[in-house]
Amino acid sequence: MADTVRGMLPAPDPVRRRRVRASARELVDCNPWPEDDDATTGLDVAKLALLRLLHLQQQTRKAAKAGVDEAVVQLARSSVEVCVLGVYSLHESNVVAQLRAGYIKAMSSMLAYLIEDGLVTKDLVDQSAATLGRAANGPGVFAMADRIDTALGSTGAVSLYRRFYVPTSAFFVHANAASLLRHVRTDNTLSARPSMPWTRRSALHVSDACVGILASALAAGEGKPYAEFEQYARSHMALTFTPMAVAATKGLSRSLPLRQLPLLARTVRDLHQYTESAEAAADTPEAREARLRDGYDQLVQLSGIAFPDDMVRLVSDDFVTRILEGIAEYNGETAPADTSSL
Repeated sequence: MADTVRGMLPAPDPVRRRRVRASARELVDCNPWPEDDDATTGLDVAKLALLRLLHLQQQTRKAAKAGVDEAVVQLARSSVEVCVLGVYSLHESNVVAQLRAGYIKAMSSMLAYLIEDGLVTKDLVDQSAATLGRAANGPGVFAMADRIDTALGSTGAVSLYRRFYVPTSAFFVHANAASLLRHVRTDNTLSARPSMPWTRRSALHVSDACVGILASALAAGEGKPYAEFEQYARSHMALTFTPMAVAATKGLSRSLPLRQLPLLARTVRDLHQYTESAEAAADTPEAREARLRDGYDQLVQLSGIAFPDDMVRLVSDDFVTRILEGIAEYNGETAPADTSSL
């Protein structure tokens, strides 16, 4: 509850941010950039990614001051992507070749309009690209996140991808039902200004956290002090709401009758108390699951939101599984999972 309240309040830290940015900038010591691609390493790529992240962090804050929410979110999303690429570069020995192949493929695609305009032939473009090397799609964001977690034995990178990159892509970047329906009000009238299924403050925290995550990984990899970077990332991530949580909360606030609020709060409290009680510890796994599913069903009914049945089952399964795993870990019934920073 305390973290939830703090996440709603301003959390200015200009002094620490300047200190962290200055320390992070010192890690980018690959200047001048290697002229020969064969001399470029994954470490160099990670440092260049950190330089990019520092710029995105600055631009995100400028957009926030200007009140341009769409730009704030899309810059934060870019920060997640660059952060994942940077950490991936520290764990993938072939990253330079992958990025080069992706760059060549992208260049060929960007020159395709010249073929359509009849200015050059396809053979010429293909031959020119072939002189640069092999063309292939670059690594995808999820694939990079999954590779990071495999290398570290953690879940942090995929969690970052799923919690922030996926929903911001759907709500703010792609042209799809999720982004278009932001212009439809709850009473089905249209709005020129779309709804905001996230918070500007959370986007800023994500941008800040990404700087800390990559700087921490870089510093640790080079045997340099990284504790301040790691703490910076953790503190900002702790104050961040996911877009899905914000969207659900806003939907709940519109649909929940005020008379149901005390009962909803009581149901949430009872569930929380059960998960930490001696009763839960003593219950069989089957009894725990039944209790949690019943509590989740009550929350859905009290919310008043007409979720599709398939979504209810999907979210219910995820909710129950996570809580059961948490109880089992607390009781020492299973080995705890590593959910630390990247």
